[in-house]
Amino acid sequence: MAKQMTKKQKDALKYQLAHVLGFGERCWWGTYCSSSNVFTLDELTLDHLIPQSKGGSNNPENLRLACLCCNRSRGNSLFPPPQKYRSSSLNNSNK
Repeated sequence: MAKQMTKKQKDALKYQLAHVLGFGERCWWGTYCSSSNVFTLDELTLDHLIPQSKGGSNNPENLRLACLCCNRSRGNSLFPPPQKYRSSSLNNSNK
C-alpha cells in the first residue's frame, strides 16, 4: 500500500499535474460531473486512476486532479464517476 502523503507533498503533486504535465486546474472527470469550471489547486483533490486499495501508487502517472464530488463518487472504482453526475447540457451537446 502507498505511503500517506503530507499536505506539502500533495500540493507539489497538484502543481506538477496542473502546470508541468499540462492538465490544468480542472476536474479530470469534468465531462461526467458537468464541472467545466476552473478550480484553484486547493479545491481539487488527487484522484488515483488505480485506487490505492487495488495496488495503485502515488506516482504522477496514476494521479489526476478531480473535484471532490467526482473523487468521492468513484470511491475505489477503476471506472469514471457514475453517469448520474453528467450534465444534461453536456449530453445534448453536438461537440
